[in-house]
Amino acid sequence: MDEDDQLFAEIEANSDSDSNIEDVPLTAAEVIKLMEEAWLNEKFAPEILPNKFDIVECLLGQINYMQENLRTLKSTDFQLSIHQMEVDRLRFLVSSYLRTRLHKIETFVFSILKSEQQRIEKNEDTYLTENEMEFAQSYKESVEQHFEETLQNVSGIANDEWKNMPVEPNIHSFVFLKSKVDIEGVIIDDGTDEDGDLIDFKQGSQSIISYNSVSNLIKNGDVHLI
Repeated sequence: MDEDDQLFAEIEANSDSDSNIEDVPLTAAEVIKLMEEAWLNEKFAPEILPNKFDIVECLLGQINYMQENLRTLKSTDFQLSIHQMEVDRLRFLVSSYLRTRLHKIETFVFSILKSEQQRIEKNEDTYLTENEMEFAQSYKESVEQHFEETLQNVSGIANDEWKNMPVEPNIHSFVFLKSKVDIEGVIIDDGTDEDGDLIDFKQGSQSIISYNSVSNLIKNGDVHLI
């Protein structure tokens, strides 16, 4: 079993049967479109986004269904290679989405866990899945242990001083987006305390803007990154 198969197996083993997406009937094409959008948003957003594992689980079910159908085709059937390429593309889509999130957790683990704890205290939905949370906490402990052991032999530096300088995502970086609906009065956040200018988005319009100005619009699905 390769690493991607292991990732998929873990998701299926821990799949939540009450997944939100299952409450709304969707076609296979709609599920794929949602997965592509979630992947691009996660890929281009500087911070980790609310997980879309309901979509992941739904798409994995579709991939398994397609794989079963492929087994019924003869090896000489010209459709076999075409459909197998589509299955491989969808598996890459899911794999890349998962790996992007894992990379962000490893890079911003202290910042992410702090934000997650704040959401828990406010009774808000967390961004990480249960498995991602376990991984983040385990990774954080490993990093702390490594630094503590390393800095024991370095004079003039407190063992916990590095904890005051965690790596933070640059939420003021610029992103390229496409608006899915008409939106009025978006405040442009330029990273200063001064009030920013206002901008309107028309449905289908594309813009380059600081991520922090539109982070909530991305998370609620009014715009998506491209």
